[in-house]
Amino acid sequence: MLVRLWYAGFTEADKEKLVQYAAETSLPVLSSRAGNCGVSFLSSGDEWIEVTYWQDQESIDKLADDPEYVRVVEGLAALGVLGKDQKTTIWNCDGRYIDPITAALSCDLGSLFISDDHLAERCT
Repeated sequence: MLVRLWYAGFTEADKEKLVQYAAETSLPVLSSRAGNCGVSFLSSGDEWIEVTYWQDQESIDKLADDPEYVRVVEGLAALGVLGKDQKTTIWNCDGRYIDPITAALSCDLGSLFISDDHLAERCT
């Protein structure tokens, strides 16, 4: 499994626009892409990180030619809240654990949690 991290600065005063776009637009598209195993959005001050989990590099590479994903990226840019400094890195996922109950209770974006069995089927 691979983890794709996209880092961006944003205008703190416009954080709600970014959070809303992430929840309503980015999340549904990213989570429905073949090979995607999870999505998280993180923020601290004026920094944003989009964390996506992927089955393989091929799945990540397909994003560049995916018209729906390209529309999401263009829409995000059109919000006018992002800083110029952005970067993407890919990491090997050497282990993880997320307690679904704790995550569901603490996530303010809302999430869909699926059983470990379904996740295993989707991400193997």
